[in-house]
Amino acid sequence: MLSIPELVLLVFQQASPRTWPTLCLLSRTCNEIVQPHIWKTISCDTIGTIWKIQSHIRKHAHSVETLKIDPLSGPCISDFLQEISHLQALPNITSLSLPHIKVSLNHLSALLAMSPQLKEIDIRGCILHKHALEVLAPCRKIESMAFSHENVLLSPEFDPSNAFRPWTRLRQLSITIYPYTVTGLSAHQLEEAISKSQLDLASLELSTPYWKVDTIAGIIMRNPNLKRLALINCNLSEQDWTPVLPSLANLHSITFHSSEPCTFESPLRVTQACPLIQHLDLKGFHIFGKQFKSLAETATALTSLTLDFCQFTPSGLRLILEQCAGLESLQVRTLSGLGAVKGFFKEGPLACSKLQELIIHGIIWTQGENSEEIAKKSLETMWTTLKKFTRLRVLTLRHVLRTDSNGLGIHWFGAPSSLEWLCLTGHVSWTEQDLAWIAEQLPRLDVLEYDSKEMDTTLLSWLQKNRPDVRLIPAKS
Repeated sequence: MLSIPELVLLVFQQASPRTWPTLCLLSRTCNEIVQPHIWKTISCDTIGTIWKIQSHIRKHAHSVETLKIDPLSGPCISDFLQEISHLQALPNITSLSLPHIKVSLNHLSALLAMSPQLKEIDIRGCILHKHALEVLAPCRKIESMAFSHENVLLSPEFDPSNAFRPWTRLRQLSITIYPYTVTGLSAHQLEEAISKSQLDLASLELSTPYWKVDTIAGIIMRNPNLKRLALINCNLSEQDWTPVLPSLANLHSITFHSSEPCTFESPLRVTQACPLIQHLDLKGFHIFGKQFKSLAETATALTSLTLDFCQFTPSGLRLILEQCAGLESLQVRTLSGLGAVKGFFKEGPLACSKLQELIIHGIIWTQGENSEEIAKKSLETMWTTLKKFTRLRVLTLRHVLRTDSNGLGIHWFGAPSSLEWLCLTGHVSWTEQDLAWIAEQLPRLDVLEYDSKEMDTTLLSWLQKNRPDVRLIPAKS
Protein backbone atom coordinates (compact mmCIF):
# COMPACT_ATOMS: atom_id res chain seq x y z
CA MET A 1 0.00 0.00 0.00
CA LEU A 2 2.83 2.40 0.81
CA SER A 3 4.03 2.12 -2.77
CA ILE A 4 1.09 4.25 -3.91
CA PRO A 5 2.36 7.87 -4.12
CA GLU A 6 -1.03 9.42 -3.34
CA LEU A 7 -1.36 7.35 -0.16
CA VAL A 8 2.21 8.08 0.92
CA LEU A 9 1.63 11.78 0.39
CA LEU A 10 -1.51 11.63 2.53
CA VAL A 11 0.37 9.84 5.36
CA PHE A 12 3.26 12.31 5.08
CA GLN A 13 0.99 15.33 5.38
CA GLN A 14 -0.42 13.99 8.65
CA ALA A 15 2.92 12.91 10.14
CA SER A 16 5.11 14.85 12.55
CA PRO A 17 8.55 15.89 11.22
CA ARG A 18 10.05 13.71 13.96
CA THR A 19 8.66 10.63 12.19
CA TRP A 20 9.90 11.50 8.69
CA PRO A 21 13.14 9.45 8.94
CA THR A 22 11.06 6.42 9.95
CA LEU A 23 8.72 6.93 7.00
CA CYS A 24 11.70 6.75 4.65
CA LEU A 25 12.34 3.18 5.78
CA LEU A 26 8.86 1.89 4.91
CA SER A 27 9.19 1.74 1.16
CA ARG A 28 11.11 3.13 -1.81
CA THR A 29 8.18 5.39 -2.67
CA CYS A 30 8.12 6.76 0.89
CA ASN A 31 11.84 7.45 0.69
CA GLU A 32 11.56 9.26 -2.64
CA ILE A 33 8.74 11.50 -1.42
CA VAL A 34 9.95 12.23 2.13
CA GLN A 35 13.73 12.57 1.69
CA PRO A 36 13.58 15.94 -0.16
CA HIS A 37 11.54 17.41 2.68
CA ILE A 38 14.03 16.18 5.29
CA TRP A 39 16.92 17.82 3.46
CA LYS A 40 15.06 21.05 2.73
CA THR A 41 16.28 22.54 6.03
CA ILE A 42 19.69 21.61 7.48
CA SER A 43 20.27 22.82 11.03
CA CYS A 44 23.56 21.84 12.69
CA ASP A 45 23.70 22.50 16.43
CA THR A 46 26.12 19.75 17.49
CA ILE A 47 29.34 18.22 16.18
CA GLY A 48 27.55 14.88 15.88
CA THR A 49 24.92 16.38 13.59
CA ILE A 50 27.62 17.75 11.30
CA TRP A 51 29.31 14.35 11.00
CA LYS A 52 25.99 12.71 10.08
CA ILE A 53 25.10 15.31 7.46
CA GLN A 54 28.54 15.57 5.88
CA SER A 55 28.48 12.05 4.48
CA HIS A 56 25.16 12.60 2.70
CA ILE A 57 25.13 16.28 1.72
CA ARG A 58 26.52 15.71 -1.78
CA LYS A 59 23.70 13.33 -2.69
CA HIS A 60 20.94 15.66 -1.49
CA ALA A 61 22.45 19.07 -2.36
CA HIS A 62 19.64 19.81 -4.83
CA SER A 63 17.03 19.56 -2.03
CA VAL A 64 18.69 22.01 0.40
CA GLU A 65 16.92 25.34 0.81
CA THR A 66 18.15 26.39 4.26
CA LEU A 67 21.57 25.77 5.81
CA LYS A 68 22.10 26.90 9.40
CA ILE A 69 25.14 26.14 11.55
CA ASP A 70 25.08 27.23 15.17
CA PRO A 71 28.31 28.67 16.63
CA LEU A 72 30.59 25.63 16.90
CA SER A 73 34.34 25.14 16.80
CA GLY A 74 36.68 22.36 15.78
CA PRO A 75 38.30 20.95 12.64
CA CYS A 76 35.09 19.19 11.60
CA ILE A 77 33.50 22.60 10.89
CA SER A 78 36.22 23.44 8.38
CA ASP A 79 35.98 19.97 6.84
CA PHE A 80 32.19 20.30 6.53
CA LEU A 81 32.35 23.74 4.91
CA GLN A 82 35.11 22.54 2.61
CA GLU A 83 32.97 19.58 1.57
CA ILE A 84 30.05 21.91 0.80
CA SER A 85 32.23 24.39 -1.07
CA HIS A 86 33.43 21.56 -3.33
CA LEU A 87 29.89 20.81 -4.45
CA GLN A 88 29.12 21.95 -7.95
CA ALA A 89 25.94 23.75 -6.89
CA LEU A 90 23.31 24.34 -4.25
CA PRO A 91 20.74 25.44 -6.83
CA ASN A 92 17.80 25.84 -4.49
CA ILE A 93 19.37 27.23 -1.32
CA THR A 94 17.73 30.50 -0.27
CA SER A 95 18.97 30.89 3.32
CA LEU A 96 22.52 30.57 4.70
CA SER A 97 23.29 31.18 8.39
CA LEU A 98 26.88 30.94 9.66
CA PRO A 99 27.05 33.23 12.73
CA HIS A 100 30.44 33.21 14.47
CA ILE A 101 31.66 30.28 12.37
CA LYS A 102 35.33 30.04 11.40
CA VAL A 103 34.81 29.98 7.67
CA SER A 104 37.55 30.98 5.25
CA LEU A 105 36.97 33.62 2.62
CA ASN A 106 37.60 31.06 -0.14
CA HIS A 107 35.04 28.60 1.22
CA LEU A 108 32.41 31.28 1.74
CA SER A 109 33.00 32.74 -1.72
CA ALA A 110 32.60 29.27 -3.21
CA LEU A 111 29.35 28.77 -1.27
CA LEU A 112 27.97 32.08 -2.50
CA ALA A 113 28.99 31.41 -6.09
CA MET A 114 26.99 28.17 -6.17
CA SER A 115 23.90 29.71 -4.57
CA PRO A 116 22.21 31.82 -7.27
CA GLN A 117 18.85 31.90 -5.43
CA LEU A 118 20.24 33.06 -2.07
CA LYS A 119 17.89 35.49 -0.32
CA GLU A 120 19.03 35.39 3.32
CA ILE A 121 22.59 35.49 4.67
CA ASP A 122 23.95 35.75 8.24
CA ILE A 123 27.74 35.97 8.61
CA ARG A 124 27.94 37.93 11.85
CA GLY A 125 31.19 37.23 13.67
CA CYS A 126 32.92 35.66 10.67
CA ILE A 127 36.50 36.90 10.23
CA LEU A 128 36.95 37.23 6.47
CA HIS A 129 39.67 39.91 6.12
CA LYS A 130 37.58 41.47 3.39
CA HIS A 131 34.70 43.90 3.60
CA ALA A 132 31.42 42.00 3.99
CA LEU A 133 29.67 44.14 1.37
CA GLU A 134 32.26 43.14 -1.23
CA VAL A 135 32.02 39.47 -0.27
CA LEU A 136 28.24 39.52 -0.68
CA ALA A 137 28.16 41.69 -3.82
CA PRO A 138 27.74 38.75 -6.28
CA CYS A 139 24.48 37.72 -4.57
CA ARG A 140 22.10 40.24 -6.07
CA LYS A 141 18.87 38.60 -4.87
CA ILE A 142 19.59 39.02 -1.15
CA GLU A 143 16.59 40.27 0.81
CA SER A 144 17.97 39.76 4.34
CA MET A 145 21.59 40.51 5.29
CA ALA A 146 23.38 40.26 8.66
CA PHE A 147 27.10 40.93 9.05
CA SER A 148 29.66 42.35 11.46
CA HIS A 149 32.18 45.05 10.65
CA GLU A 150 35.89 44.37 10.33
CA ASN A 151 38.70 46.90 10.14
CA VAL A 152 38.81 46.53 6.37
CA LEU A 153 38.31 49.27 3.81
CA LEU A 154 36.21 48.91 0.69
CA SER A 155 38.29 48.53 -2.45
CA PRO A 156 38.65 51.69 -4.59
CA GLU A 157 36.22 50.43 -7.25
CA PHE A 158 33.51 50.03 -4.60
CA ASP A 159 31.83 53.44 -4.14
CA PRO A 160 30.88 53.95 -0.44
CA SER A 161 28.00 56.25 -1.39
CA ASN A 162 26.43 53.39 -3.39
CA ALA A 163 27.64 50.51 -1.24
CA PHE A 164 24.19 48.91 -0.98
CA ARG A 165 23.23 49.45 -4.62
CA PRO A 166 23.61 45.77 -5.67
CA TRP A 167 20.72 44.73 -3.43
CA THR A 168 17.58 46.34 -4.75
CA ARG A 169 15.47 43.72 -2.93
CA LEU A 170 17.10 44.23 0.49
CA ARG A 171 14.43 44.51 3.19
CA GLN A 172 16.19 43.24 6.33
CA LEU A 173 19.55 44.57 7.48
CA SER A 174 21.57 43.74 10.59
CA ILE A 175 24.97 45.31 11.33
CA THR A 176 27.14 44.59 14.37
CA ILE A 177 30.08 46.82 15.32
CA TYR A 178 32.56 45.30 17.77
CA PRO A 179 34.70 47.53 20.03
CA TYR A 180 37.99 46.47 18.40
CA THR A 181 36.72 47.55 14.95
CA VAL A 182 35.40 50.96 15.88
CA THR A 183 38.58 52.95 15.26
CA GLY A 184 40.05 53.77 11.91
CA LEU A 185 38.82 54.91 8.55
CA SER A 186 36.87 51.71 7.77
CA ALA A 187 34.38 52.30 10.58
CA HIS A 188 33.65 55.81 9.36
CA GLN A 189 33.42 54.50 5.80
CA LEU A 190 30.69 52.02 6.75
CA GLU A 191 28.82 54.68 8.72
CA GLU A 192 28.98 56.96 5.68
CA ALA A 193 27.91 54.17 3.34
CA ILE A 194 24.71 53.34 5.19
CA SER A 195 23.88 56.97 5.91
CA LYS A 196 23.94 57.78 2.19
CA SER A 197 22.26 54.62 0.91
CA GLN A 198 18.71 54.73 -0.40
CA LEU A 199 17.12 51.69 1.20
CA ASP A 200 13.55 50.58 1.73
CA LEU A 201 13.91 48.42 4.82
CA ALA A 202 11.23 46.53 6.71
CA SER A 203 13.66 45.38 9.43
CA LEU A 204 16.73 47.14 10.84
CA GLU A 205 19.07 45.91 13.57
CA LEU A 206 22.06 47.97 14.68
CA SER A 207 24.44 46.85 17.39
CA THR A 208 26.86 49.67 18.08
CA PRO A 209 27.35 52.32 20.77
CA TYR A 210 29.83 54.15 18.56
CA TRP A 211 27.92 55.61 15.64
CA LYS A 212 26.71 59.17 15.75
CA VAL A 213 23.17 59.67 17.00
CA ASP A 214 22.39 61.67 13.85
CA THR A 215 23.46 58.72 11.68
CA ILE A 216 21.18 56.26 13.49
CA ALA A 217 18.27 58.70 13.55
CA GLY A 218 18.76 59.46 9.86
CA ILE A 219 18.69 55.79 8.87
CA ILE A 220 15.41 55.28 10.72
CA MET A 221 13.77 58.40 9.27
CA ARG A 222 14.73 57.42 5.71
CA ASN A 223 12.98 54.08 6.14
CA PRO A 224 9.38 54.94 7.07
CA ASN A 225 8.18 51.45 6.19
CA LEU A 226 10.12 49.83 9.04
CA LYS A 227 8.14 47.14 10.82
CA ARG A 228 10.97 45.87 13.04
CA LEU A 229 13.61 47.98 14.79
CA ALA A 230 16.34 46.57 17.04
CA LEU A 231 18.92 48.86 18.65
CA ILE A 232 21.61 47.12 20.71
CA ASN A 233 23.65 49.50 22.88
CA CYS A 234 22.67 52.46 20.71
CA ASN A 235 22.39 55.26 23.22
CA LEU A 236 19.65 57.56 21.96
CA SER A 237 18.24 59.96 24.54
CA GLU A 238 14.61 61.01 24.82
CA GLN A 239 15.51 64.25 23.03
CA ASP A 240 17.24 62.34 20.21
CA TRP A 241 14.02 60.45 19.52
CA THR A 242 11.87 63.57 19.06
CA PRO A 243 12.44 64.03 15.28
CA VAL A 244 12.32 60.25 14.72
CA LEU A 245 8.93 59.47 16.28
CA PRO A 246 6.77 60.40 13.25
CA SER A 247 8.65 57.75 11.22
CA LEU A 248 7.73 54.90 13.58
CA ALA A 249 4.01 54.59 12.91
CA ASN A 250 4.37 51.24 11.08
CA LEU A 251 6.56 49.50 13.66
CA HIS A 252 5.32 46.11 14.85
CA SER A 253 8.43 44.98 16.72
CA ILE A 254 10.89 46.91 18.93
CA THR A 255 14.08 45.65 20.58
CA PHE A 256 16.07 47.90 22.90
CA HIS A 257 19.09 46.42 24.70
CA SER A 258 21.34 48.46 26.96
CA SER A 259 24.60 47.22 28.49
CA GLU A 260 24.17 49.64 31.40
CA PRO A 261 21.08 50.24 33.58
CA CYS A 262 18.87 52.91 31.97
CA THR A 263 15.55 54.52 32.70
CA PHE A 264 12.54 53.50 30.66
CA GLU A 265 11.44 56.98 29.54
CA SER A 266 12.83 56.79 25.98
CA PRO A 267 11.58 53.25 25.16
CA LEU A 268 8.18 54.10 26.64
CA ARG A 269 7.91 57.21 24.52
CA VAL A 270 8.86 55.25 21.40
CA THR A 271 6.31 52.57 22.23
CA GLN A 272 3.60 55.16 22.72
CA ALA A 273 4.34 56.44 19.19
CA CYS A 274 3.76 52.97 17.73
CA PRO A 275 0.05 52.09 17.82
CA LEU A 276 0.67 48.81 15.97
CA ILE A 277 3.39 47.49 18.30
CA GLN A 278 3.07 43.73 18.89
CA HIS A 279 6.53 42.63 20.06
CA LEU A 280 8.65 44.40 22.68
CA ASP A 281 12.07 43.15 23.80
CA LEU A 282 13.88 45.11 26.53
CA LYS A 283 17.20 44.58 28.30
CA GLY A 284 18.84 46.61 31.06
CA PHE A 285 16.03 49.06 31.88
CA HIS A 286 14.57 50.19 35.17
CA ILE A 287 10.77 50.10 34.81
CA PHE A 288 8.42 51.57 37.41
CA GLY A 289 4.90 50.36 38.12
CA LYS A 290 3.27 53.44 36.58
CA GLN A 291 5.29 52.86 33.40
CA PHE A 292 3.95 49.31 33.15
CA LYS A 293 0.49 50.81 33.51
CA SER A 294 1.18 53.30 30.69
CA LEU A 295 2.62 50.51 28.54
CA ALA A 296 -0.42 48.30 29.07
CA GLU A 297 -2.80 51.16 28.26
CA THR A 298 -0.88 52.22 25.14
CA ALA A 299 0.29 48.95 23.59
CA THR A 300 -3.16 47.44 23.16
CA ALA A 301 -1.96 45.16 20.32
CA LEU A 302 0.96 43.72 22.34
CA THR A 303 1.36 39.96 21.84
CA SER A 304 4.96 39.39 22.99
CA LEU A 305 7.00 40.92 25.82
CA THR A 306 10.59 40.03 26.77
CA LEU A 307 12.33 41.57 29.81
CA ASP A 308 15.99 40.60 30.16
CA PHE A 309 17.87 41.82 33.23
CA CYS A 310 15.42 44.67 33.75
CA GLN A 311 14.69 46.06 37.18
CA PHE A 312 11.01 46.16 38.10
CA THR A 313 8.55 45.07 40.74
CA PRO A 314 6.61 41.81 40.24
CA SER A 315 3.38 43.68 40.98
CA GLY A 316 4.22 46.11 38.14
CA LEU A 317 4.68 43.30 35.66
CA ARG A 318 1.46 41.77 36.92
CA LEU A 319 -0.36 44.75 35.36
CA ILE A 320 0.61 43.39 31.92
CA LEU A 321 -1.16 40.11 32.71
CA GLU A 322 -4.18 41.96 33.97
CA GLN A 323 -4.57 44.43 31.09
CA CYS A 324 -2.96 43.07 27.89
CA ALA A 325 -5.70 40.84 26.51
CA GLY A 326 -3.77 39.85 23.37
CA LEU A 327 -0.54 38.78 25.10
CA GLU A 328 0.66 35.40 23.81
CA SER A 329 4.30 35.29 24.96
CA LEU A 330 6.03 36.55 28.12
CA GLN A 331 9.74 36.00 28.82
CA VAL A 332 11.34 37.34 32.00
CA ARG A 333 14.81 37.32 33.54
CA THR A 334 14.56 37.74 36.59
CA LEU A 335 11.83 38.35 39.18
CA SER A 336 13.12 39.73 42.47
CA GLY A 337 11.98 41.40 45.67
CA LEU A 338 9.98 40.44 48.72
CA GLY A 339 7.02 38.28 47.79
CA ALA A 340 8.08 38.00 44.13
CA VAL A 341 6.13 34.80 43.56
CA LYS A 342 2.97 36.01 45.27
CA GLY A 343 3.27 39.47 43.73
CA PHE A 344 3.33 38.14 40.20
CA PHE A 345 1.20 35.01 40.57
CA LYS A 346 -1.30 36.41 43.04
CA GLU A 347 -4.97 35.55 42.77
CA GLY A 348 -7.20 37.86 40.78
CA PRO A 349 -8.60 38.45 37.30
CA LEU A 350 -6.29 38.10 34.29
CA ALA A 351 -6.92 39.52 30.83
CA CYS A 352 -4.30 37.50 28.92
CA SER A 353 -6.34 34.36 28.32
CA LYS A 354 -4.44 33.85 25.03
CA LEU A 355 -1.06 33.33 26.69
CA GLN A 356 0.77 30.45 24.95
CA GLU A 357 4.37 30.89 26.11
CA LEU A 358 5.65 31.76 29.59
CA ILE A 359 9.40 31.69 30.25
CA ILE A 360 10.87 32.83 33.56
CA HIS A 361 14.62 32.59 34.17
CA GLY A 362 14.99 32.91 37.91
CA ILE A 363 13.14 34.28 40.91
CA ILE A 364 15.19 35.76 43.72
CA TRP A 365 13.63 34.50 46.92
CA THR A 366 14.16 36.52 50.07
CA GLN A 367 15.33 34.82 53.23
CA GLY A 368 11.90 34.99 54.84
CA GLU A 369 10.36 33.07 51.90
CA ASN A 370 12.66 30.08 52.23
CA SER A 371 10.71 28.47 55.04
CA GLU A 372 8.99 25.25 53.99
CA GLU A 373 5.50 26.51 54.82
CA ILE A 374 5.82 29.78 52.90
CA ALA A 375 7.52 28.10 49.94
CA LYS A 376 4.73 25.53 49.72
CA LYS A 377 2.05 28.22 49.81
CA SER A 378 3.88 30.23 47.13
CA LEU A 379 4.13 27.19 44.89
CA GLU A 380 0.44 26.47 45.28
CA THR A 381 -0.38 30.07 44.39
CA MET A 382 1.88 29.91 41.32
CA TRP A 383 0.47 26.65 39.93
CA THR A 384 -3.12 27.77 40.61
CA THR A 385 -2.53 30.96 38.62
CA LEU A 386 -0.81 29.08 35.77
CA LYS A 387 -3.85 26.83 35.63
CA LYS A 388 -5.83 29.76 34.24
CA PHE A 389 -3.72 29.85 31.06
CA THR A 390 -5.62 27.14 29.24
CA ARG A 391 -3.85 27.76 25.91
CA LEU A 392 -0.33 27.48 27.33
CA ARG A 393 1.96 25.56 24.97
CA VAL A 394 5.41 26.41 26.38
CA LEU A 395 6.23 26.71 30.08
CA THR A 396 9.82 27.27 31.23
CA LEU A 397 10.66 27.87 34.89
CA ARG A 398 14.40 28.03 35.51
CA HIS A 399 15.60 28.53 39.07
CA VAL A 400 12.09 29.52 40.05
CA LEU A 401 10.98 26.68 42.30
CA ARG A 402 11.90 26.04 45.92
CA THR A 403 10.99 22.41 46.50
CA ASP A 404 11.66 19.70 49.06
CA SER A 405 11.08 15.97 49.28
CA ASN A 406 7.35 16.55 48.78
CA GLY A 407 8.00 17.34 45.11
CA LEU A 408 7.03 20.13 42.74
CA GLY A 409 3.37 20.42 43.60
CA ILE A 410 2.70 20.32 39.86
CA HIS A 411 -0.61 18.55 40.46
CA TRP A 412 -1.99 22.00 41.41
CA PHE A 413 -1.47 22.87 37.75
CA GLY A 414 -4.68 21.13 36.69
CA ALA A 415 -4.56 19.49 33.28
CA PRO A 416 -3.46 21.93 30.52
CA SER A 417 -3.91 19.58 27.58
CA SER A 418 -2.32 22.12 25.20
CA LEU A 419 1.16 22.05 26.83
CA GLU A 420 3.88 20.90 24.39
CA TRP A 421 7.13 22.06 26.04
CA LEU A 422 7.86 21.94 29.78
CA CYS A 423 11.15 23.01 31.38
CA LEU A 424 11.62 22.86 35.16
CA THR A 425 15.16 23.33 36.48
CA GLY A 426 16.98 24.71 39.49
CA HIS A 427 16.44 23.50 43.08
CA VAL A 428 13.92 20.93 41.82
CA SER A 429 13.24 17.71 43.72
CA TRP A 430 11.54 15.34 41.30
CA THR A 431 9.28 12.63 42.69
CA GLU A 432 7.42 9.69 41.17
CA GLN A 433 4.18 11.56 41.78
CA ASP A 434 5.36 14.50 39.65
CA LEU A 435 6.37 12.35 36.68
CA ALA A 436 3.24 10.21 36.94
CA TRP A 437 1.13 13.36 36.77
CA ILE A 438 3.11 14.61 33.73
CA ALA A 439 2.73 11.25 31.97
CA GLU A 440 -1.01 11.10 32.54
CA GLN A 441 -2.16 14.71 32.35
CA LEU A 442 -0.09 16.20 29.49
CA PRO A 443 -1.12 14.24 26.37
CA ARG A 444 0.43 16.70 23.88
CA LEU A 445 3.76 17.07 25.68
CA ASP A 446 6.58 16.82 23.15
CA VAL A 447 9.60 17.97 25.22
CA LEU A 448 10.51 17.78 28.90
CA GLU A 449 13.63 19.80 29.71
CA TYR A 450 15.32 18.99 33.01
CA ASP A 451 18.59 19.36 34.92
CA SER A 452 20.51 16.08 34.78
CA LYS A 453 21.77 16.72 38.32
CA GLU A 454 18.22 16.87 39.63
CA MET A 455 16.57 13.96 37.81
CA ASP A 456 17.23 10.44 39.06
CA THR A 457 18.04 7.97 36.28
CA THR A 458 15.39 5.58 37.60
CA LEU A 459 12.72 8.25 37.18
CA LEU A 460 14.00 9.05 33.70
CA SER A 461 13.80 5.41 32.68
CA TRP A 462 10.26 5.19 34.01
CA LEU A 463 9.14 8.21 31.97
CA GLN A 464 10.86 6.94 28.82
CA LYS A 465 9.03 3.65 29.18
CA ASN A 466 5.61 5.15 29.90
CA ARG A 467 5.83 8.15 27.55
CA PRO A 468 8.21 7.20 24.71
CA ASP A 469 6.77 10.04 22.62
CA VAL A 470 8.24 12.68 24.96
CA ARG A 471 11.73 13.92 24.16
CA LEU A 472 13.85 14.26 27.32
CA ILE A 473 16.39 17.06 26.94
CA PRO A 474 19.06 17.94 29.56
CA ALA A 475 18.88 21.69 30.06
CA LYS A 476 21.81 23.82 28.98
CA SER A 477 23.30 26.02 31.67
